[in-house]
Amino acid sequence: MSKQKLSGEPMANVFLLAFAIFCLAIALSIAWVLGITLFFPDGILAGYLVERADIIRAHIDYLMMAQFLFIFFLLFRQYAIVPPVWVVAACCFGAFFNPLSFLLRGLAAKPNATALPVEPHFPIQAGISFTLTTVGFLTATILVARAAWRSRADYP
Repeated sequence: MSKQKLSGEPMANVFLLAFAIFCLAIALSIAWVLGITLFFPDGILAGYLVERADIIRAHIDYLMMAQFLFIFFLLFRQYAIVPPVWVVAACCFGAFFNPLSFLLRGLAAKPNATALPVEPHFPIQAGISFTLTTVGFLTATILVARAAWRSRADYP
């Protein structure tokens, strides 16, 4: 076991790590549900999965979001970057809510053909989530790229 401690780590970065672990736990939970329902398609649990493809999309999206959060945690730590709280909040908000839309779609009954194709609040919710995710991850990328560019002077 590593003797490194997170006690000197900036709280925003520790929160990023904790949220990455949370997203990974959700992805693994979804994987278990998918596995159980694959082998027991007539079980009670399988009855809740309306659209399996959307559940798989949510699983993959949570895995990807966890991966991004872990990577940014490690990059921020490597380059001693203290990320602004708003960047961490934007990344974490998007990492949770973007995949959640797939999960909810996979668990909800499909509307009939005469109903509106999109829930009235969905475009606003999706727009906010997608925007925060894009701004958060893009800003994190810029912070890391800038730190990497500056650190090149340290090496001949």
